[in-house]
Amino acid sequence: MATTFLILLLFALFASTLAFIFTGVLILILLIHPLLLNWIGKLYGQEDIADEVHFAKTKDGWNLALHRHVPIQPNPQLAPVLVVHGIATNKFVMDLDRRHSLPYYLKLRGYDVFAVSLRGCGRSYHESPTRYEDSTFDDIVKYDVPAMIEKVKKITGSDRISYVGHSMGAMILYSHFCISEHKKDVEDIAAFVSLGGPGNLNHIGITLIGMLSRFPRARKMLDLKFGASILAPLAGELYTPIDEVLYNPNTTSSRTVKKIMKNAIENVSDGVTEQFMHWIETKRMHSLNGFYDYVQLQKKISVPSLFIAGEKDVIATPESVRSVYEKASSRKKEFRVISKANGASDDYGHACLVMGDRAEDDVFQHVESFLKKHGLRDQPGIGTKIKEGILSALFRFRG
Repeated sequence: MATTFLILLLFALFASTLAFIFTGVLILILLIHPLLLNWIGKLYGQEDIADEVHFAKTKDGWNLALHRHVPIQPNPQLAPVLVVHGIATNKFVMDLDRRHSLPYYLKLRGYDVFAVSLRGCGRSYHESPTRYEDSTFDDIVKYDVPAMIEKVKKITGSDRISYVGHSMGAMILYSHFCISEHKKDVEDIAAFVSLGGPGNLNHIGITLIGMLSRFPRARKMLDLKFGASILAPLAGELYTPIDEVLYNPNTTSSRTVKKIMKNAIENVSDGVTEQFMHWIETKRMHSLNGFYDYVQLQKKISVPSLFIAGEKDVIATPESVRSVYEKASSRKKEFRVISKANGASDDYGHACLVMGDRAEDDVFQHVESFLKKHGLRDQPGIGTKIKEGILSALFRFRG
């Protein structure tokens, strides 16, 4: 009995000491965090490599930052390209530095490219700070997508653009097509590339995002942007279960992960978070007003589309990306999995598709090849359309 009491007493003292130390460390971080962030910024901060910055104003008052890469030798046949990031990130996840930038890669090949930061992210801003909390996924679809498409068309003088979206950046264009009532909304898009854009979230339950849906108070306490910046020096050094969800360390160096943590991570508005959590819990993806089923209406995707998935992606599994490919009514559509078995340097995870150290060879070349073929400023002539229709009918008949 005395021995048991002694053990419990020692354990209590040990636990109290650990709690005291942990509290002290947190207080110290809070006191010195401005100096700490400044030091981390010097180590891992990244300057914007874009040539220009423009702003697209939405009908609900947001000003979306469009970071433009102007080609030295532009190809006048190619439509300008809009590159769109996913949830909890900004444009830097797609446009980090010259070795990790799809926009820069395309710029060198004659494309006029715009990397956007959606509402609440990067340099995008609203006059009223409360709008940040009010934003939902539906708001991004309804307001951000048309605003940035129209702005790119206006700047470049092109009637059409190509659209490349990563993760949620692809999902918002799926949904844009879902709610579209006008032929013009489809004609605006010359070609579409989805990089890890899941068609549904039914598989998310066992991930961190799924767990957060069950603990709303924990979500409220998370400051992703601050936490990512503070932890940047440690990022990529210890491979945790959270890292496993996001990327494959065999394809992405720790230095790249550190820079992403410092520059690309953003907080997520409550509205977007709540909508995603509701989808995960109910396994149904409807608009907030209930009018649109964002899964069933994926059949309205009719533009030339390339769907790319990472073999080790657990956020946008190959199956969830393929589900959109199969629903899409596009006559010209392709599906590709980035894996060692398919010739890539390794099996790609979710973020690897845009920040992998060998993404230029494993991913970007396939994007560029598709855009070069389908992402043209001018629509195909009537003769070409008739020919393609006949070939498509023959293909279906033989199948």
